[in-house]
Amino acid sequence: MAVSEFPGLAEQMLHDYDGHSPGTPFADGLRVSISEAYQLQERVAQLRELRGERSVGYKIGCVCQVNQEKNGLSHPVYGRLWSTEQYANDVTLAMNEFANLAIEGEIAISLRHDVEPRKTSIQEIAEVVDQVFTVIELHNLVFYSDHPRGAELIANNAIHAGVVYSSGVRPQATATSTELSVALDGHVAEHWVGRAWPDEVLVAVPWLVGELAKDGRQLKAGQKTLTGAWGPPLPLKQANSADTSADRHEWNNRRRTAQSSEGRIVDRVDVVSTLFGSVTAEFSSLK
Repeated sequence: MAVSEFPGLAEQMLHDYDGHSPGTPFADGLRVSISEAYQLQERVAQLRELRGERSVGYKIGCVCQVNQEKNGLSHPVYGRLWSTEQYANDVTLAMNEFANLAIEGEIAISLRHDVEPRKTSIQEIAEVVDQVFTVIELHNLVFYSDHPRGAELIANNAIHAGVVYSSGVRPQATATSTELSVALDGHVAEHWVGRAWPDEVLVAVPWLVGELAKDGRQLKAGQKTLTGAWGPPLPLKQANSADTSADRHEWNNRRRTAQSSEGRIVDRVDVVSTLFGSVTAEFSSLK
């Protein structure tokens, strides 16, 4: 892909994202390498900063093997968090502000000091954590590429579309563990037990520190990091019970809108950590 194509393509991708129709160049046949995908993500980030948005941290995606395999990857990915997409507990959001909205329940951290690139052990990173949050990560679950689709994922900012935070808590000084559950309209959809703090929660953060260091960047004091989900995104447009296809949690049909698919809208999401608290978001089909 020619370098001269990046500026116009980045403008198109941001325009599409703003219009809740992300990634349409991929529907038109665009294919890029992993390196080019990160360059595109960076170009779009520059445009967002030019119009006044602030990058407030990073998200790590594809930390579990199943998510890596689904996207044809052998490693995690990262995207940026934006000041305009940070939400407090008990927020109500409009479904039509997203494209095929899907969520993940996970753990996030904020930092009280910069993370030095040479200090990347999990224990060293844990020592600079200020607060820990239970979060609902929001996604535009839209893909157009055939497998593997990791580059499309990265170019679209790891399909990140916002995050809802619990109240922050100070981390435990000693090793411990947490359970984490995700409930859709009161029904538990995912549940993990015995997840170790800090070892399992922060397992992918050293990878992120190393990736940022390649471009002379680092995790900074005050920034937040979404440490990665332990399962796949859960669409809030639930398929009918008769739909048992393997791809019921995907949206691979070209140029469909989330509103056009059949099924029931999830109204409420609750994510609960036994160690770090709970977070709730409600979703409306009306703007």
